[in-house]
Amino acid sequence: MLAMAAARPEPPAPRNGSPSPKYGPPGFSNGSPIGAGEDPLAQPASYKFDYKVKDDEAGLDFGHEEAREGDEATGKYYVLLPDGRTMIVTYVANNDGYQPEIKFEEARGGRNGY
Repeated sequence: MLAMAAARPEPPAPRNGSPSPKYGPPGFSNGSPIGAGEDPLAQPASYKFDYKVKDDEAGLDFGHEEAREGDEATGKYYVLLPDGRTMIVTYVANNDGYQPEIKFEEARGGRNGY
């Protein structure tokens, strides 16, 4: 009788940039994103922006303005709705979350919505 030994093939060796076929223990992570930490040059956030779009022919009228100092942003945005009313959202966003106040203005004559 002839006995043959079964040879187990070796996993292929990693190529340039390929991951290793062996699994090792995970590394330590404190839950922070890579590169997170205190940046001595970092400044508190501070900005203002606004924009408005008004196209009577297309029935478009909307805009947004916002200002931020540190951890608090305040702003307002509005949009002309199809029924002719304007929805206005005034908000504060800070460590307590996003706190909107929503109101509607009745149609002001002229073209109703889109």
